[in-house]
Amino acid sequence: MDIKETIDLTHRKLLADQFHQLNLGISDYTFANVFLFRNVHRYEILKKECGVFISAHNRQGQNYIMPLADLRLCSLDMLKGLLNADNFFFPVPEEWLSYLPEKIFHVTYDDSESDYIYLTKNMASFAGKTYTRHRNHLNQFCSLYRPDGLPIGGANIGDAMVVLRQWQEDSVLNAGKTDFAVCAEALRYFQELALWGTIYYIENKPAGFIIGEPLNADMFCLHFAKASKQYHGIYEFMFNDTAKRLEPQYRYLNLEEDMGNGNLRRTKTSYGPEKILKKYRISLAR
Repeated sequence: MDIKETIDLTHRKLLADQFHQLNLGISDYTFANVFLFRNVHRYEILKKECGVFISAHNRQGQNYIMPLADLRLCSLDMLKGLLNADNFFFPVPEEWLSYLPEKIFHVTYDDSESDYIYLTKNMASFAGKTYTRHRNHLNQFCSLYRPDGLPIGGANIGDAMVVLRQWQEDSVLNAGKTDFAVCAEALRYFQELALWGTIYYIENKPAGFIIGEPLNADMFCLHFAKASKQYHGIYEFMFNDTAKRLEPQYRYLNLEEDMGNGNLRRTKTSYGPEKILKKYRISLAR
């Protein structure tokens, strides 16, 4: 009988080591993401002979298995044994698909689950026709404000919470329908989760912040961007400034998925993604 473990901070080294070995650019594959969404997706660790897996549930109530082991290192019999008529492996990178025979496994993907990948240098420059609107908003913002950006840390976590609460008040959705609670927990466990971020002040008043972490040596993932809507153009400023800070080390920025939200899709598309990174579902062929 398989023994499942609920996820807590004590699993950080185990899972972080697994993610490091996989070396993928998929936004789901970080310990912070797994820890912060452990209750939303009901994550449980499942240990098998070829590695570690996570049992989970998505927002549609479907059961899936997140492989923290390279599926190419597992026997096909073991993989078949993990699946049934009602679940699937997710998210699976494209490079693993050739190992999975079509007569045994069925491959699908959902555009709403794909990650948006950007060249850091493009976000840092806002050069070219793609960025005309964002460049105009950035210039308008900089003509009105002189923001100061500081690394997020113990002394200003409270200020970041002020921003988050203001962002939630500005939202048309109640806190149960947004990522307010998840972002608040990211701030609470900021150091323990080894997150990176910048908080921005305007006239000494906390106005916005960005939080993220490395996915691999070449790509940085931005998990949260929150700001008060009273500062027109502040999001363009934060993305541009963050890209400038990260450009010396990371070639790509991952802004995660749009979750089928039309507004998010339009916004993320408007920044000119270099690539839409598909995340595949693998189920048993029928």
